[in-house]
Amino acid sequence: MSQPEVRKIPKKTIMIMIGLTLLCFIGYLVITLSRDAKILEVLDSFGYKKVSGIMVYSVSQVEDEKTKRRSKLFKVGFTNDETNQECYGLINEYNGNFKKEIECK
Repeated sequence: MSQPEVRKIPKKTIMIMIGLTLLCFIGYLVITLSRDAKILEVLDSFGYKKVSGIMVYSVSQVEDEKTKRRSKLFKVGFTNDETNQECYGLINEYNGNFKKEIECK
């Protein structure tokens, strides 16, 4: 029985795969950091001046059943440094207007 021939992956293909992986990782970081910066700006407009540990758990598209309007719903968590409280809640964005439902404990 003869052994099957094993071919090496060309170096050019390996470099392309590494480049695409790095590009995807950098894209993920840019999207995550810009989303966190947006939420930080929105929280600042709501009166949460000193916050840390901002975590955006999910962003989803929602539709109001009555008006059929679509909006974005952000599920967030953060620490309010002024009161040393952990805060969790929802931020709803529709046409640049934001509504909050945040609870701090």
